[in-house]
Amino acid sequence: MNNKKIKFYLFYILLSVIIFGAISGIVDNILDNIYLKRESAFAISNKITLSTVSKAGTDCHYSFFLMGKWYAGYTSLPLHGDGTKYFIKFYPPNPNRNKATEIIATPEDIKNLPPDGYKKLPHQ
Repeated sequence: MNNKKIKFYLFYILLSVIIFGAISGIVDNILDNIYLKRESAFAISNKITLSTVSKAGTDCHYSFFLMGKWYAGYTSLPLHGDGTKYFIKFYPPNPNRNKATEIIATPEDIKNLPPDGYKKLPHQ
């Protein structure tokens, strides 16, 4: 094979991977919304870290502890990384499907958090 063909195939493979990644990310986001509309519960974020800054804003990564396991997610919501705790909406059969909210958890909410999360927000 000559160099041009190799470069073409590498470019085609790289482009395919990028397109597939974008499509799967979009599909995954749509599925998260569908599952969270079906059934959801609420956990409380443990840690918020601010990362990538782009034209769209700052991405926030969050983690939460539920039923003896750690879960994580990210959002473009303007969450604060100053120790503020937020409610995280999750799908109980698979907490990896989750979404941050801008609803701040009170110390009482945090203290009374059930191991499997709140079935509904405690103050609504």
